[in-house]
Amino acid sequence: MRTVLFFVLVVLSVQFSQAQDTTALSLRRNTFKIDLTGNLLYRNALNLSYERVVKRNQSFVVTAGYQEFPKMASFGENVEGKKEDNRNGYKFGGEYRFYLQKENKFAAPRGVYIGPYVTALGFKSDRKIVYSGTDVPEEANLNSKLNIVSVGAQLGYQFVFNDRWSIDLVLIGPSYSRYNFKTQLNGDFEFDPDNVENEILQSIIEKFPMLDDLLDQKELNSSGTLDTWALGYKYQFLIGYRFGKYKNLKK
Repeated sequence: MRTVLFFVLVVLSVQFSQAQDTTALSLRRNTFKIDLTGNLLYRNALNLSYERVVKRNQSFVVTAGYQEFPKMASFGENVEGKKEDNRNGYKFGGEYRFYLQKENKFAAPRGVYIGPYVTALGFKSDRKIVYSGTDVPEEANLNSKLNIVSVGAQLGYQFVFNDRWSIDLVLIGPSYSRYNFKTQLNGDFEFDPDNVENEILQSIIEKFPMLDDLLDQKELNSSGTLDTWALGYKYQFLIGYRFGKYKNLKK
């Protein structure tokens, strides 16, 4: 975190020391970004965003990418994870931004912005587990699916420097989200799968930052599934490259 804050301070210094006194209505309309947040939370993540300025202080953003759930060696007190046979995941999203004219000296996409957003996250994995809660440890196949759909609003700030590069920070992003998690055990075993599936699902939920607290009052059913609506959040750290010819936009 200290490294990120230091980096942001350096960017701020560059921003204000090298800002060019350009015409407010002349700007590059396109920004291609890499979302670094997924790389901090998940593995094998590559999420890309594209922002298009449509008015002097408005833009839309679309996001798509691939990401895998973090590696887990333990799924509870008595459940050990083995090698995964298959894993994949996705992220899709869209947002509309209003860059605040009274707060920003420059036109979009630079400065403070607010606006609505929607995101969809999904993860799927197949793996073997070993359950040691019986006299003799038993193996089983674990299939897990996790899906989160969120609708919310965000507050952020985007820095632009050297006319080409940007750093985009989503500072606050509350949402109302649907959480749909499901785990299922298959195989030739004698233990009761219901309690074990719930133990596994609880361990998976705890792997998401802050998600365990958000779902603290929600109960898992007897089949290792959770389908509920609850509060959510969004935060992002993106680095972008701006391109396209200068074009005058109407206010």
